[in-house]
Amino acid sequence: MILNILRKAVLAGLCFIGWLAVTRDVHPWSLAGAAALSAAAAAFSGRLFFEQNPLETARPFWRVDVLALLAVTLLVQGYIASAELIGRMLTGRYRPGVVRIRTRLRSRIGRVALANAITLVPGTMSLWLDDRHILVHWFDVKTGHTVRAGDLIKRQVEARLERVFG
Repeated sequence: MILNILRKAVLAGLCFIGWLAVTRDVHPWSLAGAAALSAAAAAFSGRLFFEQNPLETARPFWRVDVLALLAVTLLVQGYIASAELIGRMLTGRYRPGVVRIRTRLRSRIGRVALANAITLVPGTMSLWLDDRHILVHWFDVKTGHTVRAGDLIKRQVEARLERVFG
């Protein structure tokens, strides 16, 4: 209860600061109106900004050793993808496109971590995360088949994240 009120107060404060940054109006009546509208906006739209904490649904003990292995995997994939990306850009043999892949991860924080890990690898960018599906812009689409594309894009990273987040 107290945390919910604090969250809405912070949201109202951010709305008020945003209003001040845009209008730069410091007239007392204007400030009072902005404060009232910021509080009303925070009260009515607070649930849109603050959902259930994804850390509460994740496993309580994360495997630090697997996270370190994930960091090494992302680093290696990044260097390999960078070399391949530069080669394809220089030769002009690439075919960009958007593919839809499905993830096996059950936790929301795990799916978000997967989408961010996909974006970290050069040549891929997560565009949209929808429940268990991720839309990915791929610099060089090797296949349009969603299962094969998902295997090429996320196989190693998803396996590591599954051990961490479930």
